[in-house]
Amino acid sequence: MIKGSLVPNITFFKKNGELDFEKNRWHMDWMFSKGVDGLFLTGSYGAGPLMDNEERIEIFKTAKEVSSKYKGKILLPHVGCIDTVHAVELAKAAESIGVDAIGAVPPFYYQYSDEVVIGYYKEIINAVKIPVFAYNNPGTSRYTFNLKTVRTLMDVGLAGIKDSPLQVGFLSRVAYEAQQKNNGFQVIIGTSTGWLPFYFMGVRACIAGMNNWAPEIMTELIRSTFAGEMDRARDVYLVMMELSQKLHFTDSTIASHMALKARGFDCGFPRKPMFLTDFKDPKYAEIKKDMSDAFDQLDLKFETN
Repeated sequence: MIKGSLVPNITFFKKNGELDFEKNRWHMDWMFSKGVDGLFLTGSYGAGPLMDNEERIEIFKTAKEVSSKYKGKILLPHVGCIDTVHAVELAKAAESIGVDAIGAVPPFYYQYSDEVVIGYYKEIINAVKIPVFAYNNPGTSRYTFNLKTVRTLMDVGLAGIKDSPLQVGFLSRVAYEAQQKNNGFQVIIGTSTGWLPFYFMGVRACIAGMNNWAPEIMTELIRSTFAGEMDRARDVYLVMMELSQKLHFTDSTIASHMALKARGFDCGFPRKPMFLTDFKDPKYAEIKKDMSDAFDQLDLKFETN
């Protein structure tokens, strides 16, 4: 079972659009050193749809290199593509690199039936021997998972689902049916939102965007939860939720870049057409104060560069 707090880590590029391997290595290493349990690579935050397969494979290799310095860190690359052939190609490459599992959003852009989506996942599952997770993100894929489809995919070997919408009725049924069947199927929430209530449903892993720029807060939330320090976990959860809301003023990838820059870290560039505003923008100072205040509330050290 995958446990703890993973990050949908952003991908750094140079000004000319090339991958910036130095900054990507630094960021991965920094997050691991702050207690992040694993990486969800080249997903929405990680600009996967803006990259070709060769670039994504290079990011997988970089993550493997960095994680080898630590014990027990999880690598969960996102291999979802607009078509099945490239998704399977990426899945096989990720497996050969030695990752722990893979995740995939349904084929996106076009509108697909349940049968087409099931077929897509079957081909990925049959192409590799490592666990495969579906990624429910209807805002980007135009497809919303339903209970019937999830049940079918359970039967053909899907290892679990990473879910971002957090529709309680749907997700609780998936989680409880898996527990009832004791089939090992795992629910991972694709956000820090809802961590505590879903923990009490048996969820043991989340993929939290905040880990990109404030991993100390998420690490303390996960630590206190698993330690049974529920008063502390509640306090951290509420501060985390408030800070997260303040950073939802723009696209999450851009907000993550800006928060890192507000902490004084050289965050490089996102890939065009995404762009960062000038550092003179007063929003950076606002973000820094919001983060500093949150750390102070939790008596955590707020390190800046």
